[in-house]
Parts: sequence; structure tokens; C-alpha cells
Amino acid sequence: MDIKQLEVFNTICKHKNFSSAAKELLISQPTVSSHIKSLEENLGLQLFNRKNKATGNLTDAGKILYQYSTQIMSIVREAEASLGHYKQGNSGALSLATAHTFCTFYLPPLLEKFKQKFPSVEIILHTEFTPKMVSMVENREVHFAVARTSSPTYTDNHLHSVLLGQDPSAFVISPHHPLAAAETTTIEEIINEQFIVFGKKSSYWPNISNLFSNEGLELKTSMELNDINAVKKMIEINMGISILPLISIQDELEKGTLKTISVEGFPEIIRYSHLVYQKDLIITGPIENFLEFIHETIPYSL
Repeated sequence: MDIKQLEVFNTICKHKNFSSAAKELLISQPTVSSHIKSLEENLGLQLFNRKNKATGNLTDAGKILYQYSTQIMSIVREAEASLGHYKQGNSGALSLATAHTFCTFYLPPLLEKFKQKFPSVEIILHTEFTPKMVSMVENREVHFAVARTSSPTYTDNHLHSVLLGQDPSAFVISPHHPLAAAETTTIEEIINEQFIVFGKKSSYWPNISNLFSNEGLELKTSMELNDINAVKKMIEINMGISILPLISIQDELEKGTLKTISVEGFPEIIRYSHLVYQKDLIITGPIENFLEFIHETIPYSL
């Protein structure tokens, strides 16, 4: 048995007529007869009474097959519909690895809008530092990663990249810090402060350290933390200062629990976000719709 033979068989049973079945299926009546002949030969059973065959009268064997064929064809139609939805991107899954900061402070509203358009698509999220998440893409553990870098370009021979946007980082202090009364300070003053290191396992803090090194300066550090919320709490109680993505402290600035300060003559610190994925990634419906959605949404901004 094959699906086409069962489809022809079911259509004949529906119309109780070979010629009507041929019209619905857009094939000739001889082709309908040929499918039924092959089906009967494969089964070794007669499915239709040869007397008055045109009315599609079923034999007992035909009646048994009809009970199963209706279920089979229903499942086939359901499978085709589900795969159609999947192909169109209405269902299925996509996996994404992002940096903790990006996942917490930018990704939620982005994914909310995507889910409003495609509510049946399952999104699997991982949070990692950029080197690890890029490795996950290369090893095909995830479809996409959002790599955070200090450069507006991202080059990798094996990966495509899409620049999502950029956001600045800022010197962050407690509102109770002695420098809080001033809007600006100097490099000479800031270099004497105790810095709380954030993101040392990523490329974030090494890039910041390089900026100071380029000025011939070395930071004094009081502690290292990889949890940005812990860093913010330590700054709030005046345990040190730090340099954090501005996108990550919007709530605290609004509440007045943290403050930013400008440092005269210090280069602007910009972080760029890139969506990266394999060049030979199989573009299923959900993935295609996600890429289209990203292109419609970029560039993001604070």
C-alpha cells in the first residue's frame, strides 16, 4: 500500500463513484482504476464488488480497509498541516545563546514581540560569555548566538554575522561616593578608586583594561564578580566603582540608587552586539522568520 492508493480508495468510498473520485483528484478514470487494481493486487484481496463497480460498493475486505484508511488519511493530513505550519515558521523551535547582560536587559522585549507574531515557536535560551557561546554555534549546539564585542565588525570564516546595534558603557558610582557631587572627574582622580571587576571571563573587562593600558594606566581592583546584579549592589553600598553597560543600570539610575560620572579625556566605551550563526545553517520556517524579524527590528538602542 502507498499513500496515493489509499487516497484514491478513500475518495471512491466518499463519492461511491470512480468517475467522481477522478474529478476530485484531477486524474483520469483509468488512472483511478489502475491505483485500485494495484492496491488489490498488493493486498491479495478484492476491495470492490465487481458487479455495479461504478457505485463503489465495498466488499467485506474493503469495509475493513476503509476503517483504517480514513484514520491513516486523517493522520497524513494532520502531518501535512503541521509541517506546513513548521515550514511557514508558525511552530517549531530555535535555540539562542546570549550574554547575561543582553539576555536580561535587551532580549525580553525583543522576544516578546517575536512571540506575539509566532506564539507556537519554542525558544530555547542559554546564557554564556561570548567565547563560549560562539563555540556553541560552531559546534551546532545552538542555532544563534548574540556575541558582544568592542568592534562594529565581526569576522569569522565559518559564521554569518548581523550587527544588531550598539550601546555605551559608563563609569558607575554610588550616590554616596565623594565624587557623586560632580558631573565629571579626571583620569587622575578615577585611577585612584577601587574598581569592581565585572565580566573578566568574557572579552568585556579585558577590553576595558586595554583602554587604561593604552593611557599608560593600571586599575586598582577590590573584587571580581561575574554577576552584574551583585556588582550593582556592591557599588550601591559604596564598596567600589565599576564600568558597566549603560543598558544594565536604567532602573537604578531612575531610582537614584546608582549614578554615572563622566571622565574627561577617557575614550568612549561602546559595546556592539552581533547575531552570529553558521553559514550552512539549515533555514527552517522558525529560523527564517526569526532572521526576518531581526532585520526588521535592528538596530536596537537604549
